[in-house]
Amino acid sequence: MRIFHSLVPALALVLPLLAVAQDSDTLPASQQLPHWLNQAARAYHADDHEAWVEATEQLHRLRPHNQDFMTHLVKGHALTGNLSAAFDMMLTMQQQGLAVDWDSIEEVEPMRGTRLYEHLRDLMHEAGQSFGDVEHWATLGEDVVMPEALARHEDRMFLGTVRDGHILVSDDEGESWTRFASPETVPELQGVFDLVVDAERGHLWVATGRISQFQGDAREDGVQSSLLRLSLDSGELDAEFPLSSGSGRNLIGSLAVAADGTVFAADTMAPMIYRMDDEESGLQPYFGHQNFTSLRGLALGADDNLLYIADYELGIFVIDATGGEQAWRLAVPETLNDSGIDGLFFWDGHLVAIQNGITPQRVVRLELGEDGLGVVAVAPIAAARPEFDTPTFGVMDEQNLYFLAGSHWQHVDNNGNPRDSLPEVAMLKLDVDASTIRMVGQEALEELQRQQQGQ
Repeated sequence: MRIFHSLVPALALVLPLLAVAQDSDTLPASQQLPHWLNQAARAYHADDHEAWVEATEQLHRLRPHNQDFMTHLVKGHALTGNLSAAFDMMLTMQQQGLAVDWDSIEEVEPMRGTRLYEHLRDLMHEAGQSFGDVEHWATLGEDVVMPEALARHEDRMFLGTVRDGHILVSDDEGESWTRFASPETVPELQGVFDLVVDAERGHLWVATGRISQFQGDAREDGVQSSLLRLSLDSGELDAEFPLSSGSGRNLIGSLAVAADGTVFAADTMAPMIYRMDDEESGLQPYFGHQNFTSLRGLALGADDNLLYIADYELGIFVIDATGGEQAWRLAVPETLNDSGIDGLFFWDGHLVAIQNGITPQRVVRLELGEDGLGVVAVAPIAAARPEFDTPTFGVMDEQNLYFLAGSHWQHVDNNGNPRDSLPEVAMLKLDVDASTIRMVGQEALEELQRQQQGQ
């Protein structure tokens, strides 16, 4: 296992709001976030605006791209009369392409009536407007519950579902779907979280695991999560590589396969990347750090030397995929908010990311520098589309991204039962090369500077 020691301080996504008596400077990293969440909540309910700002600044330090914390800082600075700091944070959010309906927020009343407020407000309103040249490729009806994973091979599209553990296939451009594999035909199948095709070897790799929403029977052998290798032709099971069993808290959520057949798998519950070089060795721990929060998309670079990892709260990281000891936080410009990423893909020297953890929800294209360790240009290519209802994962086919525009996670209970009628989920097709591009940053910054000089 390779540990990266210079990650920014970070914690698990969900932590209890417990009062912490000791001085915050002496708190271990694992208690920083709950401590400051507790302090912020207490100060807010006591109308202690100064203390609320202080606690929120600490939260922003821990989660610099959390949109809620940034919004709270604008509100808090406005309430305490620090309008310069409020506008600075508002500008940062605008430069990152975030959208907020500021006119509906009472706390920013002291900022209103200025040209600067009106200019930033209008730009952030514009950022929340729908754009992007997307093609409606298919519609999934309510009988396809909790679609999550996509893979494509020639004219076939594979689709995996979480609640029923089904793998469906369509070879007619999404007009109809048939059952390719299910727990009835492959008992090792549980909820399906990712699919990857290895066409050269005739494999369909499946990340599968048991969560409360999966409604299939529990496995007698107690396996909680595993990597399956199915025949790309028949859907029959070729091999299984279990990750955990019994009470083990593990869930393989995303996969990446190198040209030589090496498989990388991200564990979303225990923040760990596993690697499998051959069948005899199985899944082996490759890279992890206790400060990771929730690992989502994986993407291998052009020569399979770099592996890109999306951490939902902390952004994108890069690790040496050749067995070396190096790892990096992807260098990004101030105009990029790289939190809230689910799907992550590599295309022609770019990363393509599906972000559902910010407003507006969007698909963004990131141009990488020559060494692949930093982003040199940011271009949202679709945002706030009416079809978007927590877009999740997809698959690249040349320059075309096929992706699920919606998710059922927020429409079902913990047992996978619909809270109401389930919405249809659109599957969209997006040309990441020819789509209308909106570059983030420089033009708006220059206009803002002109506004400030004339204020």
